[in-house]
Amino acid sequence: MPTTTDLAVIGAGPGGYTAAIRGAQKGLDVVLVERETVGGVCLNHGCIPAKALIHAAGFQKDIDHWNALGIETGPVDVDFDAIQDWKDSVIDTLDQQVLDSLDHHGVELIEGTARFVGSTTLHVDSDARDTPTIDFETAIIATGSQPIEIPGLEYEHDRVISSREILQVDEVPDEIVVVGGGYIGMEAVTKFSKFGARVKIVEALDRVLTQFEPEIVDSIQETSGMYDDEIYTSALAQRVEYEDGQPVLVAEQDDDELRLSGDYIVVAVGREPNSAYDQLGLDTTDVTLDDDGFISVDDRLQTADENILAIGDAAGPPYLAHIAARDGKVAAAVAAGEDAAIDNEYMPAVMYTDPEVAIVGLSEAEATEQYDDVLVGRVSMDTSGRALTTDKTSGYLKVIADGDEQLLGVRIVGARASDTIAEATLALEMDAKLDDLASTMHAHPTFPETLSEAAEAAKGEAIHSH
Repeated sequence: MPTTTDLAVIGAGPGGYTAAIRGAQKGLDVVLVERETVGGVCLNHGCIPAKALIHAAGFQKDIDHWNALGIETGPVDVDFDAIQDWKDSVIDTLDQQVLDSLDHHGVELIEGTARFVGSTTLHVDSDARDTPTIDFETAIIATGSQPIEIPGLEYEHDRVISSREILQVDEVPDEIVVVGGGYIGMEAVTKFSKFGARVKIVEALDRVLTQFEPEIVDSIQETSGMYDDEIYTSALAQRVEYEDGQPVLVAEQDDDELRLSGDYIVVAVGREPNSAYDQLGLDTTDVTLDDDGFISVDDRLQTADENILAIGDAAGPPYLAHIAARDGKVAAAVAAGEDAAIDNEYMPAVMYTDPEVAIVGLSEAEATEQYDDVLVGRVSMDTSGRALTTDKTSGYLKVIADGDEQLLGVRIVGARASDTIAEATLALEMDAKLDDLASTMHAHPTFPETLSEAAEAAKGEAIHSH
């Protein structure tokens, strides 16, 4: 007999499990289908394990500071197996928390691969149980995305891997070649360089991190010392060859052949959801794709099929877990009959390099294009008491506002940027002005104090910077 439900959610990543729980909270009967692991790529193979390894790797730099302070550590031995075990324990804890929450809210979890057999029906292929059919009132597609393969560097080649597999290596490689100079590639440099690996970046464009303005990239390259030694820009990766069993990336740079060897070649040129579309059986529904090949959705995340919504990576870029989670809440509200819609005006983005980078709102260049009068307040992190007391003085914080002192954007390069950007995002959402930030009392000494100081700098009233 088919299962009948109010809401069927396909995919249990950050968007899917959030949608399922929120739907249940709103009184819907919910079925959640996942073919692999609850938590999705972010929790199990991306955001969480990557940041756990970056955290562990950071102690290498901190230990040098401890010795400078007078805390003698002696020789340091890195047990990478133990670090991987700790990372996996973090994943297990978070996975269990998601499972407990699904159970608490009465969400039925089915393991298997879902595909549409009509606009109101799903079939689930599963080895673990009889394959069920699900009749639904509303379905939410939350199938995520996959690493892009490029010709000549397919993952079927020995030791050509994606950003997912590099997080599972048994020991720190001596050398890694990373194809792609986006934030995933640069975060790979962050963690593995600190663990002692030699990391080489190959980027097809004329600079790395094109999603961030050059000032940010220049800052982290100048202050860290690990992001400029072996970065090959305007270099087009072509194929992999093998010398004495070791993979060698063959690329073209300025009409010359570039050959870079490593224990692994990590392909990190981006992600795409398209390969999941065929498996979904979208041709049995009224769902359509846009000109770029992504599922078309409106601001309510509704597809062209009135019974089906799509969220997160499944609906196309930007491929960010916090976007997927936000989408999941909105889609669940829509499924429950509420008048909900997404608002993409202020989307924070974070990169866990050393120092961290976090941005939200307009850049200075974008603001200058749109407004006649722009106010900018820039504060160096070495003026922060908290930064000095933690030996984290690299970077800066910049506040951008219009001539009426309306906040337009914030750029942060520095320690705890990933945390401080939350206050900046809230300020933008609340239509704050410079004086709102400047007059908000901040505890001292803290990293977010710099946000207030930068707002004062934009007003020409900074106390600690000039």
